[in-house]
Amino acid sequence: MWKSVKIKVERLRPEYFAPYGHLINSIEERKPDIVKGNYSSYEKHAYADIAAGEPKDGERWYAADKNRTPLSEGLKRGHFAFHTDAGQSFFPVNGRPTVYIVGGVGEPLRPQEMRAFYGEGKVGVCLHLGVWHTMPMSVEGEELYTTIRGDADYHEHSTEVEFDVQQGLVIEPDLENFDPSQ
Repeated sequence: MWKSVKIKVERLRPEYFAPYGHLINSIEERKPDIVKGNYSSYEKHAYADIAAGEPKDGERWYAADKNRTPLSEGLKRGHFAFHTDAGQSFFPVNGRPTVYIVGGVGEPLRPQEMRAFYGEGKVGVCLHLGVWHTMPMSVEGEELYTTIRGDADYHEHSTEVEFDVQQGLVIEPDLENFDPSQ
């Protein structure tokens, strides 16, 4: 159905992640930069496996295209976005290992320029304004992510790319060639 683009996985370390944002020890530690509006906080589940029955993302996610890649299930993503009103923070509430896939600031986003970072689940990330990203990926089981971003109109202040729908691609972390014990 889709062609998979595997992204090399790196350890989530401050010096590696610095071009994209900061590591945070709690969601309260640091709020993302904001240039318009106020902050909005919500929680979003992510699942390491794709559910056998009804998709967890709900009908609205699939209304645009029934063949979209799930936004919160599995280890493949097609949807990426960046925001012009504020950066965004994600923190794993239950401490499960997580992969964050990000790309540089601005357009266009190219799969070969993305980076995947593996975190043990003890820290989250606070993304700089304009950094391309997708929903964090729970590597094991179910994780609940608390996220903070701007409250300005999402569609007015976000740029999106749908690799799955637009290009027939999905982006996935190359966990087969990553040793989390290293």
